[in-house]
Amino acid sequence: MSSPESTQVIDGIAPRAKVRRSTRGLRIAGCLAAIVAVGFTSTACTPEEVARDAIATYWGPYTACAERIVDRESNFQADAVNPSSGTTGLFQIHPTHATWIRNTYGYSFSEMTDPYKNSRVAKGLSSEAHRYYGDGWQPWRLSGRVAPGGGCPA
Repeated sequence: MSSPESTQVIDGIAPRAKVRRSTRGLRIAGCLAAIVAVGFTSTACTPEEVARDAIATYWGPYTACAERIVDRESNFQADAVNPSSGTTGLFQIHPTHATWIRNTYGYSFSEMTDPYKNSRVAKGLSSEAHRYYGDGWQPWRLSGRVAPGGGCPA
């Protein structure tokens, strides 16, 4: 039984009863946060893995050749910029294409360091080169010459 002092009302204010709160919810939340953190750190992608995924997303059956071109052009470094020509990104897109990129895709040229946007634009350039010259790989030929029906230049 409680003592008379503990239930006494003083100045119209009753004392608060002590409430014991469970910490089970906090423990569960902490465990879930730890599991999520371990999941993120164990599945972290390297820049090369992200680049390969971006290439596969847009290049489909031509992924192998596109990867060889990217290996030669930027070594899978999405933020690669050639200081003399200004070519940028995985596929080393040239700044002369900036207006076409903006009009066709709505991207600014500075976005060409995004591997997905760069891969998408490069696939578009390849399609345009195939339409005009019959050689979709022409933008990446070292000679710059058209080779209708020619194979992968890398």
